[in-house]
Amino acid sequence: MLNTIRRDDVLSQARHRTLDIGLNWLALVLAYALKEGGRIGIPTERFGWNEALITFVGVALVWLVTTTLLETYDYKRRLFAECVNLVTALAITIAFYMTYVFFTRVFLYPRWFVIFYAAFGSALLVGSRLVKFWIREALYRRGYLLRRLLIVGYTEVGRRLAGAAMEAHALGFKFVGFLADGAEAQRDARWLGGLDRLEEIIPRKQVDEVIVALPGREHDRVLEIAHRCQRHSVRLRVVPDLFEAVMVRATVTEIEGIPLIGLRDPAITGYQSWMKRVFDVAVASTCLILFSPLFVLIPFLIWLDSRGKVLYVQRRAGENGRPFKLYKFRSMVHGAEEKLGDLVDLDALPEPAYKIPDDPRVTRVGRLLRRSSLDELPQFFNVLKGDMSMVGPRPEAMEMVDRYNMWQRKRLNVKPGITGPMQVCGRGDLSLDDRIRLELLYITNYSLVNDIKLLVQTVPAVVRGRGAY
Repeated sequence: MLNTIRRDDVLSQARHRTLDIGLNWLALVLAYALKEGGRIGIPTERFGWNEALITFVGVALVWLVTTTLLETYDYKRRLFAECVNLVTALAITIAFYMTYVFFTRVFLYPRWFVIFYAAFGSALLVGSRLVKFWIREALYRRGYLLRRLLIVGYTEVGRRLAGAAMEAHALGFKFVGFLADGAEAQRDARWLGGLDRLEEIIPRKQVDEVIVALPGREHDRVLEIAHRCQRHSVRLRVVPDLFEAVMVRATVTEIEGIPLIGLRDPAITGYQSWMKRVFDVAVASTCLILFSPLFVLIPFLIWLDSRGKVLYVQRRAGENGRPFKLYKFRSMVHGAEEKLGDLVDLDALPEPAYKIPDDPRVTRVGRLLRRSSLDELPQFFNVLKGDMSMVGPRPEAMEMVDRYNMWQRKRLNVKPGITGPMQVCGRGDLSLDDRIRLELLYITNYSLVNDIKLLVQTVPAVVRGRGAY
């Protein structure tokens, strides 16, 4: 069964790789045809068969290496995330060839050719995924190609997965029910029995896939469930205990052939820290130049709307909890901090966080700034100073951080960011625990590529305005 699944996955990845390389080649041909046929830009050296062969083979090799590093074909993503990954891979491929041109001085890839290749490549790659998504969605809605899903475990995560399988047709599941022990599960109409009925239910319900969503204390039963699924050629996937997964980072070493697992708090260290700092400075500097007109317009609008300073400065918790001065455009009335006690009793909060969706202290211009996140533009200066990063956990007020417990303080192990997983996945609508889990997962699995993805995903998140208080 496992060999069959792996073989299917390999064939699917091979088909996608072949298709995408072919689309890259088509984009190259279209770019060359438009550039030369339309006589756009200055004339360049003409492509011979050797040059064309080198270009096509080179693009294919760079694409394969890049998509392997980005894990483009390793697992299924949502449509938007898949498109972002593909466009990122295309950008890296183009960057490689621009570097090649710079060092070799070969005038085969002029500016307009590269621009057209980027445009055609993006359109073809994204368009292919849109077509695939629409076709697959139409088939799923009509009941074709659906995988019958059984969830083992009646946890909160298991119920959320069941809801997603029933509501999101794009996932391609037909949810058949739960297997779980306990009285709570038995009250659900979708309950099919206890875990001991697994081998009976799989053939009776014609199950194609099993997802194990047991609590951490029962994960020792996963091996037994895996053996039972293997007998029936059923795909098995396991939801890790998220709380345990984000508490530590694991490193594996060995002494005399004996594997040793080292555990440490999540953090971004070594060369990754240096790369992140270079990336932060480059992006923040570019954004300050691009948004410089707003640094004239926004203060003028704030001054017209309400009295007081246009810049708001507050002490926030930075890396390792060290306080720093955070800069924002003022979005509240003058003296708003003194009025907080009338709206929130900090000592009575169930968790060290609060949300005020209709905060009466926010000005008219302030509401616009908050919804569009333009009030946070001055934080680019915080990034240049080194207090913040472009991507990371959101900086929290010191009085809230003082109320954190031990595991919540782990989010302070890195610099706070202007954007991050919280902004992309719900902003103020997330509970504190959900936000911290997302942030710790980001830290534990840090990569520069993930930073780029989160920056790109921030744009539609800001446009939607969900959870922007």
